Amino acid sequence: QVLKLRARTAFRRLARARPLMSSVPAAGASAAGPSGASAFLSFAPSAPTAQTLPRSPASGGSASASAAAAAASSDAGRGSATGAALTSAASAVVLVAFAARGGKRARRRRTAGGRVERHFFNFGTPEPEVDANDPGRVGVVKEFQNGSGDFVTASRSDFGWAVVSEHAASEQDGYWPGGAAEGEVKQVWRELRLAKATEDDRPPSVNEGTGQTVVKVSVKDGETPVQVPYCMPLAYPKTMCAIAMAGQHLQGALPLDDVPFQRCLVVGLGGGSMPVWLNHTFPDGRIVVDALEIDPAVIEAATSAMGFPSAAVRPMADATAAAEDAVSGAGGESLRMYPIAGEAFLEALGEKAAGGDYKYD
Repeated sequence: QVLKLRARTAFRRLARARPLMSSVPAAGASAAGPSGASAFLSFAPSAPTAQTLPRSPASGGSASASAAAAAASSDAGRGSATGAALTSAASAVVLVAFAARGGKRARRRRTAGGRVERHFFNFGTPEPEVDANDPGRVGVVKEFQNGSGDFVTASRSDFGWAVVSEHAASEQDGYWPGGAAEGEVKQVWRELRLAKATEDDRPPSVNEGTGQTVVKVSVKDGETPVQVPYCMPLAYPKTMCAIAMAGQHLQGALPLDDVPFQRCLVVGLGGGSMPVWLNHTFPDGRIVVDALEIDPAVIEAATSAMGFPSAAVRPMADATAAAEDAVSGAGGESLRMYPIAGEAFLEALGEKAAGGDYKYD
């Protein structure tokens, strides 16, 4: 795309420069010969053209002949230099144009072979669906992107407000841990936003603050909401998980059936979609996921409304206690969330695990 844009720009400049080039003889063209782009693209220089100068009576013509030769040589040199410079520029433009065409053809061949064509800019063009079976694919995210949701809850802490809103979901698969009767479970989109506290300390509206995350939640009467662990609707957590999985593959840790035991650390909980997805995707006993979150309002919103399991929250007195719990195995739990600042936890973990092999993969 960049090469094509540069080629177009270069050709536009050539078109604007044609009146100027028409007055400059190119290499291999006489003053009355072809000019403009046709002369500009001439690659074969020819001998300088002969010029006739008036004879000088005093010199008997020898000086005139010398002057004629010098003038012809000078003009030929200027013409050759000009033509060479323009020819070099033309070569660069032609090469860029051919490279752009070749890149486009290569992308077409790759697309024909089953790969998805890349789009640098999607202005007015719908993004293609990569996986039609993905419950968080591009085709359904418009359900929570286009319009305000309904207020669910708001939590307040020293950091500000955590507000949760709800949007209807068109696709329902009835997910519930342990199963549920048909019609008992309703699935919705829930969005978490963080907003600053105001002087009057009023709860913010669903449109205030900064959007943090969106998850799909299964709701059942009389029960705490449960997050759908295999649905990740936002692109950035998908990308981060994809990078992590690609890194594991490069280290020989994939496919998942053969993966060795892994430890994962997520700093910042949000709605908990990344820790929940990782814990669900890896086979039992093959991964431990630790999450850290310093804001009590975010933890409250995640566990009460966003479907993050409250059983995963492990309150600790300080970072040292949290590091000790993590190193000791946390009672065999594979998903743990510590209400500790990330920097303090890592410092305490470094001291606790000094000389040991405890690390995050």
